[in-house]
Amino acid sequence: MWPFGRTPLVDPDTAEWHVDNFAWLVETLGANEAFSASELVLPKSGFFPSDGEQGHSKALRIFERVKFYCGMENWPVVLAPDDNPAATDHASLLLVAPVHGKHAQGTFSVTEEGIQISYAPALLAKPERLIATFAHELAHYLLATAKSAAPCADDEHEFLTDLTAAYLGFGVFMTNSVFDFGQVQDGPLSGWRMGRSGYLPERDFIFATALFIAAKDIDPSPAYPCLKPHLAKLLKQALHDVATDKHWVQKIRASIPAS
Repeated sequence: MWPFGRTPLVDPDTAEWHVDNFAWLVETLGANEAFSASELVLPKSGFFPSDGEQGHSKALRIFERVKFYCGMENWPVVLAPDDNPAATDHASLLLVAPVHGKHAQGTFSVTEEGIQISYAPALLAKPERLIATFAHELAHYLLATAKSAAPCADDEHEFLTDLTAAYLGFGVFMTNSVFDFGQVQDGPLSGWRMGRSGYLPERDFIFATALFIAAKDIDPSPAYPCLKPHLAKLLKQALHDVATDKHWVQKIRASIPAS
């Protein structure tokens, strides 16, 4: 017992929530070897090649690459920049940027014309957060196709959506983007910007990423230098927790649909 024992990264109830919902994702959305074909997407060279595009063209290239890693490259969806001035004005980078609410970083909607995902153009200055936003919104799209109800409560849907982004391989991006704090300069304006992305806390994203790595038996070493230093340490702890309680990974692997 504490202080002589090591405290787990997340409490037992939270861990079971992640495992139960992760297993449901694998069972419900993992048909056609989708889960086995997914990979841990990392913010490093080779994952998001560019031809020097700018503006919306840059967003489109990144978006199509995110769709590819999600196994959704052929899913019809229109990507649109948010026309809200607060989402376009670079001065907004000096403000706290919420993930939801009046000035959302991204949205998923079903219109008469079809599926639409929007993004805040200011995120083009922060590609890692833009990628996390796209992964979250595509997770909404994927969840909309589920044929059964998730084990989580209805008011936990946004948490499930974040978990789905980790299930799709974007756990590192999601975790790094939870908090973003730094100094900015925009013409005559200067100051400090603090951004907050996602609904799950950092430790939950790390635990979900550890489940992904362990369930797929992936080498975690490439992920460590891609994470903020304190998050890399937490990932090592989470992987130790997952390895200690082997029934978590066993439950997830048992949910993989038979081919």
